[in-house]
Amino acid sequence: MVMRSIVILIVSTFLITSCMDSGEIKVQNKVHNTKLEKISFGDVSVYSSLLPGETSTEVKVRDRKDNFPIINQLEFYMVSNGNRVYLKTKKSYQLKAGGVLVITISDSTGVINPLIK
Repeated sequence: MVMRSIVILIVSTFLITSCMDSGEIKVQNKVHNTKLEKISFGDVSVYSSLLPGETSTEVKVRDRKDNFPIINQLEFYMVSNGNRVYLKTKKSYQLKAGGVLVITISDSTGVINPLIK
């Protein structure tokens, strides 16, 4: 009985992990004199704070294989001269299974403030 439970547990673990895949996200801040805070890609927190010129470490996103590609906008707070604004990129980015997505936020990146209608 114990052996049967162990075999079922091992098989279940194998099936669950074989249905999973991952991709990696990295964000670059190339906005002059502006810090990016609370950066997220959908439900995934990418980085807490990036100073101008900094690049985040790669963040691994694990999900079920059938959920890839994951398509989201990048969300963040832009902080400059004491002002803090919540923004989203106009463009949606696609993270493919096994891929590395590098998102560069620069002075020319199109953004929207979803709180303003």
